[in-house]
Amino acid sequence: MNMKKISWTVVSTAVLLAGSLVPQAGIKEKEVTAASNEAVINEVAWMGTTTSYNDEWVELYNASYSSLNFDGWVLEAQDGSPSIPLSGTVAANDYFLLERTSDDSVPGIAADQVYTGVLGNSNEVLYLKDASGTVVDEVDSWYAGDNTTKATMERMDASAAGTSASSWSTATAAYVGGYGTPKAANSGSTPPSGGGSESLTNVSEDLGAINVFFNKSADTQYASAGNEANYNVNLEDQLIERLNTATTSIDLATYEINLPRVIDTLMEKAAQGVDVRILADAKDATDPHYTERYETMRLYLEKLVRGKDAVVGTADDAHILSDSPMFVVEDAAKRSGYNLPASFTDFEQRTVMVGSTEMTGHLFVEGEEKSADSYYSPGNQMHNKFAVVDDQWVFTGSWNFTVTGLYGTEENMNQGILDGNQQHVVEIHSPELASIYETEFEEMWGSSTTTPDNTVSNFSTRKIDNTPHSVTIGGREVEVYFSSGDDAVGRMTDLVRTEADESAYFTIFAWSDQALVDELKNKWEGSYTDNQGTLTGFDVKGLFDPSFWNQWWSASIEMTGRTASQTSTNNPNTRWANPAPVYQANESRKLHAKTMIIDADTSSDPTVIVGSTNWSENGNNVNDENMLIIHDAAVTNQFLQEFNARYVNAGGVVQ
Repeated sequence: MNMKKISWTVVSTAVLLAGSLVPQAGIKEKEVTAASNEAVINEVAWMGTTTSYNDEWVELYNASYSSLNFDGWVLEAQDGSPSIPLSGTVAANDYFLLERTSDDSVPGIAADQVYTGVLGNSNEVLYLKDASGTVVDEVDSWYAGDNTTKATMERMDASAAGTSASSWSTATAAYVGGYGTPKAANSGSTPPSGGGSESLTNVSEDLGAINVFFNKSADTQYASAGNEANYNVNLEDQLIERLNTATTSIDLATYEINLPRVIDTLMEKAAQGVDVRILADAKDATDPHYTERYETMRLYLEKLVRGKDAVVGTADDAHILSDSPMFVVEDAAKRSGYNLPASFTDFEQRTVMVGSTEMTGHLFVEGEEKSADSYYSPGNQMHNKFAVVDDQWVFTGSWNFTVTGLYGTEENMNQGILDGNQQHVVEIHSPELASIYETEFEEMWGSSTTTPDNTVSNFSTRKIDNTPHSVTIGGREVEVYFSSGDDAVGRMTDLVRTEADESAYFTIFAWSDQALVDELKNKWEGSYTDNQGTLTGFDVKGLFDPSFWNQWWSASIEMTGRTASQTSTNNPNTRWANPAPVYQANESRKLHAKTMIIDADTSSDPTVIVGSTNWSENGNNVNDENMLIIHDAAVTNQFLQEFNARYVNAGGVVQ
């Protein structure tokens, strides 16, 4: 197999929670050699379950950066029983569950394969062999597990030998069959080297630093010298770490926020005397997609408005403005659950017009005012996710500050398991860039003080282009554009047309902008014309979030040469005569990035485009967004490492 060096974080099991790392002082780095197609025997229920001792099961784990085809592989005991010819595929950093006799051996969890054969309770020797017959992994004893409680034997460290007792422990997490974690992170494991372990090897506090963080894996075999990407990163920890450095001010613009540790950090900083200003996006409270999450956000925001003493109007309060007004959640049980006072009459009850709808409630967050007692509707999105700390640091990217965005579920959050949407964060130490973001923030805020002026504030299409668009940071050019007003996607289009010489790779949530895709078509096949062109040698690769892959307006339709189900003036379905190697992403949740990588690893000004902006009419001309264009070989290479991991996982080939 092709071998490569990867970075591996080693910690004591005493600092592990449910298979994910808890940051601790004194963590050391070492390098281990791992196979690029590495798979391991990850968990064994040699004792069966509480239902039946016959309900044995075995879990394999794909610890590599790409999906793995098990056709031709075999899992077999030294004595020949069981001997299981494997078939099927398993995604990168995912589990493959083998259940004995029937799919009912682990109730409620679908088997990837059913097998026959009995595991002895007095130890077995198991071999996992690839299609060439090479032993990939071996277990030579039942080093853990408990027959009385029906607790499985779980792998502690996939980078260590399966023949070592220290690689195994007895499961402590309960499931329907006793104790075990079928198709989930092991109870006390160090995450396998291909995926779960956090790698933070490239972080600086220096003036001019540009730190990049990915919450999913990155393939560091593509790193330039000394430039390994930071991957599998808990972005919440990074945000809290940055907020905790604040001594004077925090300006936070957030599309949505429901992470309790971030709320607690903001409350603590406000109590310390730091000026905390928050721009929030209001949601339509009647939209069933938002009802519960919107209530949760409002409950947290009310906590911030009240501060640690829960009293409105005291020195420890955060200050909040939204694009549309927010009303108190009045449900007594929900208020109690968030430690909010039962009475909310300290917020005035008001009847106001929100868009074309009359609304009455206790208004606790003001919105941009249209006229007296009249506000804009929450239909447009204040879609930013950035923080400016002490007028020195800018923290931005595609990550919404939410449970779903980082953990996927509250259960995962409580266990420290990162299974949210695919995201990126960039933080930059630059007073000049911070000043530009401050100008944008205060255009929406309406003032330069802690008190917003909603009669002066402007969101969405009411903003103007009032900031510089280029700044030098540590010798590197960084461009910055805001929506609406700055034509950010127009600048992207111009950059592709005039500055992209060799390649363009992208990961995108939603892309409908026609001019941008047309410029890439011309680069790819030398023609702007529908279904015409000859390959030029320019390299295009990309990934789309699956939810938009078949939408008639999506760039994915044209790039793959398909005929759209309908067209419009802005989306005429200009098909590529030579379909590009673009794919639906293969992530556990959403591909939430908005990233384009231009001329990576070349001498032709490697550049990466990042931020919150989807490449669409709303993203460019309606929503409040921010976009950075970073002209730097090292930063671009870090994004390439993460792109290659995503691309291979989706079925693409990296040459």
